[in-house]
Amino acid sequence: MDEMSKRLFMPAEWEAHERTFISWPVKESMVYPEDYEKVVAGYSEIIEAIAEFEPVTILAVPDEQEQVRARFQHEQVDVVAIDHNDAWLRDNGPTFVRDEHRNVLAVNWKFNAWGEKYTPYDLDEQVAARLIDHFQLEKIDVPLVMEGGSFHVDGQGTLLTTEECLLNENRNPHLNKEEIERFVKDVLGIEKVIWLKRAYAVMKLTAILIISLALHLPGK
Repeated sequence: MDEMSKRLFMPAEWEAHERTFISWPVKESMVYPEDYEKVVAGYSEIIEAIAEFEPVTILAVPDEQEQVRARFQHEQVDVVAIDHNDAWLRDNGPTFVRDEHRNVLAVNWKFNAWGEKYTPYDLDEQVAARLIDHFQLEKIDVPLVMEGGSFHVDGQGTLLTTEECLLNENRNPHLNKEEIERFVKDVLGIEKVIWLKRAYAVMKLTAILIISLALHLPGK
């Protein structure tokens, strides 16, 4: 069966999940590489805190896999060697959905580094597929440039996003709003899409939607 024809839905972020994925920083891609040790110290604290409650899988570049692994003694932390250009897994990683039997499937969007603002991104574009293959999950390839942080769902059929990002000509210039809505509705189990004009967030740099608080009521 074509995966796009299955009845799929994306749970809300606050629902129970099995583990957290995080990409380890790549020193060469940092704006301030001299702060690398400070940055990874912060990452380590976050990972250790999450690991108190659930497993954490770190994606590290192959040459650094053992070095990263040596930083952690917690049994709930593991390290997978997956090459990447930058540590921004929320945007270049897979989106996880469930089917009608609650099986987990993984969506592999296309990724172009926020409209090709940052290069190179050839490794980042492959991260989702490699992660999906590593965990032997069923993969849904979607021919749509999409960042995971560019939308937010309530788990009850509503998706919140921005025209600034999804309708930007540097993402999917060959698709209109209705065509993009059709993709997200089919793949994420969405019934209603709320379009904001632009992202009101501190990080306007990448023109993505960063939501720390969902301002819409679930199902509304």
